[in-house]
Amino acid sequence: MRRFSTSVWQYTRASELGVKVKSFQSSKQALRRLPSKKPQTQTPSPQTLQPCTTISTCESYNLPKTVELLHNEGFLQSSILLPGEVAHVEYPYEAGKIADVLVLANGSVVSWGMNESETEDKIVAMLKGAERRPYKHHESEDVDFVVENMPNEDNSQPMTEAPEATSNDDPAGHKSYMKGETIILRGPEKKMLLDKVAFSSGLARSTKLAALEESLERYIDSLKMLTDHLATGEKLRVTEREVLTKTGQLLQLRGQLNLYSELIETPDLYWSEPELERLYALISKNLDIGPRIGILNRKLDYASEVVAILKAHMAEKQSVRLEWMIIVLIMIEVGFECIHFWEKYRTKDDVKVEIKVPDTYYPSA
Repeated sequence: MRRFSTSVWQYTRASELGVKVKSFQSSKQALRRLPSKKPQTQTPSPQTLQPCTTISTCESYNLPKTVELLHNEGFLQSSILLPGEVAHVEYPYEAGKIADVLVLANGSVVSWGMNESETEDKIVAMLKGAERRPYKHHESEDVDFVVENMPNEDNSQPMTEAPEATSNDDPAGHKSYMKGETIILRGPEKKMLLDKVAFSSGLARSTKLAALEESLERYIDSLKMLTDHLATGEKLRVTEREVLTKTGQLLQLRGQLNLYSELIETPDLYWSEPELERLYALISKNLDIGPRIGILNRKLDYASEVVAILKAHMAEKQSVRLEWMIIVLIMIEVGFECIHFWEKYRTKDDVKVEIKVPDTYYPSA
């Protein structure tokens, strides 16, 4: 099982960020509780809202190829944040503004600070060479996020007070959370990057699900004409090859939802990280992932029933065809027997009966 912990992240990125790796236990022991005082509630203002854009472009990304493309474009600090899962790059999209861009192996790009058009034009276009089985239409999801610096919090200084929830206005203590449709990021910069990974996985889950929903809608639309013919009693003009194609497409859609992805379950990398799992579950609940999966499965059940009816119709049609073939063969056999019977009795009627006439006797003179 893959383990995703803060110590693993520090080990992977220490050489790039210049961070000294030290154990989690030692830092935790250094914490001491300061005199309690009422925290100052910070309400996100419209000026601090920033866009977070998620775009699903393909079934999967080749992460080593992604990093190679980014290096070729001059982003030498780009690297694989989690092997086989996420690549990270800091993209300067405006003067003095840098966006954290996360490229997920499941075929999604998440940019923290850039809008959809900027992400499409600057990031997605640059990574086309790393796409595997690209989509015809890209699916996107946009949310807002705010970076909050809590009281007594300084990203450049070690933490001196353990996080804890202190009021209803501060439901998660000094942890990241969601307020309505807005993501609130809290904590040191390195911790916020991990929180962004968790939120990004949930956002990518939504866009991947949207791609499946769009594919299923097109699939159901292709079956509508057949169901209309069934309802009116018209003859179904469908071949066995078309039915097999529809069956294969349906199995592919059901497999992409339930077998070949982690859309219906929590990814393995969050099992050992309760805090990141909490953020993943939080964004998934906010985006109604559970109800959408339920609706999608019910639509798949309906499509399965339609395909089953088509297969039964084709089997019955083939059975009727075989029965008619057998009837025709029997009729041909009966015809041959009739011909043989007629030829047999016609030959008897045509035989001439020869009568022997004795020689004429002429007496001698």
